[in-house]
Amino acid sequence: MCQVLLYRIIIVTSRYLKSGTQKSKNKRRNYTKYIATRETVEVRDQNIMDRNDNATKNQEQLLNDLLSDFPEAKKYLEYEDYTVNPTVENASELISTIIERNADVIGNRQNFVGYMAMRPGVQKRGSHGLFNEKDEPIILDRVANEIANHKGNVWSHVISLRREDAIRLGYDNSEAWRQLVMRHISDIAKNQKISLCNLKWYAAFHDTTHHPHIHLLVYSENTKEGFLTNEGINKIRSNPV
Repeated sequence: MCQVLLYRIIIVTSRYLKSGTQKSKNKRRNYTKYIATRETVEVRDQNIMDRNDNATKNQEQLLNDLLSDFPEAKKYLEYEDYTVNPTVENASELISTIIERNADVIGNRQNFVGYMAMRPGVQKRGSHGLFNEKDEPIILDRVANEIANHKGNVWSHVISLRREDAIRLGYDNSEAWRQLVMRHISDIAKNQKISLCNLKWYAAFHDTTHHPHIHLLVYSENTKEGFLTNEGINKIRSNPV
């Protein structure tokens, strides 16, 4: 399940991660192999073409496939940039964003947490980029296993800004985002129907070129808690920034 709301400044993308059936596991495996081919294509194209050139045929074909599989991507800021100016650079940004925002579908919870904490562009806090409300070291493997083995739903929010807005508002570093989440975590808990005493969260800041953003994982220690509606997403978005 994925819900996306578009606003003038900020994008909030929310989905829940759940254990898959054998069919969905096969789909993830096949899709992983499919998207793996784009890495070579993109590297080759970037090496021989100017980033302001028109998007390549390979990029256009891959985007057609990705947008068919993930139509909600048409609400992303990167899609807006690409439709206005379909360059190699904007195509690459859109491809990367679609894959990143759907990493939980492509892989599994444990791998997704590792990806979120270690991907290029993440602002690391020690050996990885994860943070929460505690001023204590976070052991990545332990968190990845904790989330992978959690029997309830885990919600993944992506909160994204354009570069100019992130700089203007001061959200160009992980600590600013951490403080933002901490200020509004009670609202997030309320809007997700989770008791604050049961809520757990982890986040990572990705300092990408055009659209800096955070991944925020939220879940309840009580597996019977938690429900997110479009209205809830709207309220989560309206509080920050």
